[in-house]
Amino acid sequence: MKNLYIEFCKKEPIPLFSQYWWLDAVCGRENWEVILFEKGGEIFGSFAYFKKRKAIFNGVAQPKLTQCLGPYIKYPKGQGYYKKLSWEKEIMDYFIDSLPKYDFFDISFHHSIKNWLPFFWRGFKQTTKYTYVIEKDCDIDKIEINNRKRRRKKAQKLSVEVVEGEDVEIFYRLNQLTHIRQQKEMVYSLEFVQNLYKQLKKEGAVKMFFALHQGKTVAANFLVEDSETVYYLMGGIDPEFADIGAMDLVQYESIKYALSKGKNFDFEGSMVESIEKYFRSFGATQKAYFEVTKTESKLLKAIECMK
Repeated sequence: MKNLYIEFCKKEPIPLFSQYWWLDAVCGRENWEVILFEKGGEIFGSFAYFKKRKAIFNGVAQPKLTQCLGPYIKYPKGQGYYKKLSWEKEIMDYFIDSLPKYDFFDISFHHSIKNWLPFFWRGFKQTTKYTYVIEKDCDIDKIEINNRKRRRKKAQKLSVEVVEGEDVEIFYRLNQLTHIRQQKEMVYSLEFVQNLYKQLKKEGAVKMFFALHQGKTVAANFLVEDSETVYYLMGGIDPEFADIGAMDLVQYESIKYALSKGKNFDFEGSMVESIEKYFRSFGATQKAYFEVTKTESKLLKAIECMK
């Protein structure tokens, strides 16, 4: 099944977080599975997922640093709107019926999936979330709200320089500082990020930008990309230099990089108000996506109710 999926990924524009090599890197080949929908000897759909273990419970979920998983649907040529919805229902019903037995299900669909009704009809719940995307045909000179542009120009006046780099240790240190400032727990180790970078570099799917100020690295981000989109996966900044606009300049250069390759730039979104405002300030377009959930275990339902 996985060998068929690997070949399918090579032929279709599967989003990065559902690519077999991404799943291999973040959870290991043995820890993910995929359901394939076939008709007439041709694959028309896939549903990749992570086999997650939480205490005594088994789940269908997505691994760390993975924004979305779930359904990918290939449409036959010439389908009208009615036929398209019927096709989506057929394929999604097949995915639901083919899922393994699980205690909990928690998958965020890619924002290109607009229809989750077949899951609703089968007892799943949905939470709408948002990401922000700069479209590939955007004019680089027209992005950024005024305040963001001022901060970028401030960084340039202070001789902040943005360069590409491969030092994962320096990136991780800055990422740690940001987690500490935001009082968030680090859910991945340096070794995990080093391995992720190594695996993605083989696929030509990773890039890091670093901001230098007076010889010191003060900000950085970690980008991943597929054939359509560059994603802002992680970032970090030294809090001592938070006000010089270094991260604004890093993001601007990252967006330029994406647009130069004819790709969208996806900030990966956030439901945190202050972070959402930051992403929106670059003139990005809001995109809704669905987090689809279901709890089958009666014990886990009771625990969730108590919480």
